[in-house]
Amino acid sequence: MAAAVGLLLLLLGVSQGLPAHCDARNDSVQCNGTLGETVFLRLTDNASGIRIELRKENVILLIWRINVTVRNEIKDRSHFIPNNGTFRINDLKHSDSGEYKLGVFDLNGKWTENRTLHLSVQGSSSLTIGLITSSICIVLLFFISLIVIYAWRKKQKRKETEDSTDLTYAVVTTVQNPVRRSVKQKVEEEVEYGQIKSAG
Repeated sequence: MAAAVGLLLLLLGVSQGLPAHCDARNDSVQCNGTLGETVFLRLTDNASGIRIELRKENVILLIWRINVTVRNEIKDRSHFIPNNGTFRINDLKHSDSGEYKLGVFDLNGKWTENRTLHLSVQGSSSLTIGLITSSICIVLLFFISLIVIYAWRKKQKRKETEDSTDLTYAVVTTVQNPVRRSVKQKVEEEVEYGQIKSAG
């Protein structure tokens, strides 16, 4: 039973998934994420002292300018981490899929890099997967419990039938004949049989 509970916990942990990490420091990188999960897009090594613009199609999603986030179009579910140049997007949606263009500028505003990355959001959310996995595990635990209970009861019945073997016995008493006989004669004894009792 403990093994089954351990299996359930393991499956639930796996079903929650891990955040996706994508190194977008090279051009034309393909990044993958799962619906409802988090993706970490590594845009640069360090964003301190530079300017970054991240666009999706023709919408500017992020503008980072000399240690300040100037614009973040999806700020309710994203965050830019400047010390390692990572853009985190939480609760991925299918609409997050597409081509992203990254522009990097130096302190003087001079363009230094231009890269693209492709983000593909696939699958079902971990909540749906978790619910399905949990349901399967609960059904499996139910059937395992039934099998254990059935085997235990069968063992108990077998033990009861082995313990209740039929024991038959009789009570035998000897009674001397009331007539006195001489010492030389053999004393005959009468045997009286009592009731036969059977236990079981």
